[in-house]
Amino acid sequence: MPFRETAWREIDLSAITSNYRAIRAAIGSDTKVFACLKQDAYGCGAEKVASVLSEAGADAFGVVSIADALAVRKAAAGKPILVYPGIGPNAVDLVRNLDLTISISGEEDLAGWLATGTPLKVFVKVDLGFWRAGVAPSDLPGLMDLCATEGNVAVDGLYAHLNEFGDAGSSAPAQLARLTPLLEELRAKGRLPGTIMVSSSESLLHHPEFDMDAVDPGALLFGLTRSRDGRRILPTRPALAAIKARIVALKTCHDSMGAPPGLPGYHAAMRMAVLGIGWGHGVPRDLDSSASVLVRGQRAPIVPPIHLEHLRIDVTNVPEAAFGDEAVLLGSSCADRITLPELASAWNTDETGVACGLRESLRRIDVTQQSRPNQQEGE
Repeated sequence: MPFRETAWREIDLSAITSNYRAIRAAIGSDTKVFACLKQDAYGCGAEKVASVLSEAGADAFGVVSIADALAVRKAAAGKPILVYPGIGPNAVDLVRNLDLTISISGEEDLAGWLATGTPLKVFVKVDLGFWRAGVAPSDLPGLMDLCATEGNVAVDGLYAHLNEFGDAGSSAPAQLARLTPLLEELRAKGRLPGTIMVSSSESLLHHPEFDMDAVDPGALLFGLTRSRDGRRILPTRPALAAIKARIVALKTCHDSMGAPPGLPGYHAAMRMAVLGIGWGHGVPRDLDSSASVLVRGQRAPIVPPIHLEHLRIDVTNVPEAAFGDEAVLLGSSCADRITLPELASAWNTDETGVACGLRESLRRIDVTQQSRPNQQEGE
């Protein structure tokens, strides 16, 4: 990597394709895959990810923002794009021009879109216990009846996202049980949409019986959710292969600088390196005391605080460290490796939080076959 880059992330697009194929093999050919590419494809770049997944055979895409919709449409002409709740009727021109399918979560929502006078392709979203966007099950029949009376509305699908509250919320089977009689009622009326979808990453792993007409995995496509104890064991790999930065300053500290700050990690005569990465790139400002990087295959502790463009590391025990050296925040260096779960723990978040928390200022570099399967020890 040329020295002009002081910080970057490495994205393994082949991992995304491999993860997609693992999902496809698990669910079979009769169930569609709506690849969820929200948050700029979980930080991997929506346009490039849409391109590789379109070539791999993804049936459709899911996004939240107009920016992601624009990127996906550029890469995947003709593929359906479902927009999750997040845009309003003021975006109707883009919805029409990009041929987007919108989400409807209630009658008030529908009324706003109808006021535009534009023909609409719609997926109705129902809230089965997530306590987020979506029409309440009790109001679903009325909303579907209303849609049926509107000539400008084509209801192509009905979907839900199951809750993530664990024991604090309803079980997945209990949530689905709220939907089943409503589907039977819609079928009896001849109003059952062509696509029913309730399974995203976690449900896909734990409840194969929820596959239905389509699934919309997100985190699983990027190797951020794995089959620890699910009924499906999928050999996924993390798409975020590495986070790296350069040493942009290096010195042995001296008492002419004054006493060491009264913060963890500082000591007299420490050999300190400064990396060209900081919270402006997405590194959290508050890290666990265990946070470290790899320099020439050796661990170097991160010394607080984190700055907008820089962070300090203690390389006292890495005497061969040199100006311009590569420091690895995530990934391998010689025989050592910082895994994504380890980094997430040090950053006080989860793996999705790491991937989606990185900022646009941290350049993406495409690599291939740099990441390892999630089923290996230590992942």
